[in-house]
Amino acid sequence: MALAVGLPLAAAGTVVAVVLGGGGSAAPSPLHQAVDSYLEPVGRGARAPAPGPDTRCPAGGDPEGSLRALAAEFGHRIVSSTRSGDGAVVNVDLAPPAGGRIEAALELRRSGDRWDVCSASRGHVEIDPF
Repeated sequence: MALAVGLPLAAAGTVVAVVLGGGGSAAPSPLHQAVDSYLEPVGRGARAPAPGPDTRCPAGGDPEGSLRALAAEFGHRIVSSTRSGDGAVVNVDLAPPAGGRIEAALELRRSGDRWDVCSASRGHVEIDPF
């Protein structure tokens, strides 16, 4: 369950919506933790974590190679995500050391309690927040 909180900005006269995870907790979800755990080593130039032994990712996927084709090294920021059953898409911004921002979308599949990154592509996936 997500909770949207509106914060009025007096000077701008607009409302900013912040979406919080279930229960209003600011702690990252298991899905976002999996993305961080995958992108942190890849962004440093290290090997990606291996998928779990019971992964549900299709054979032949190379998300690490797809990300390296976008930038050899990078920081990252999770922008948005959507989940349906055991599948999810997470939009991230990659930040290479030379500057700039590269939009990427990661597709993940869950097996038990573990989320595995199955593919990566350039650009964000449109996610309807409502």
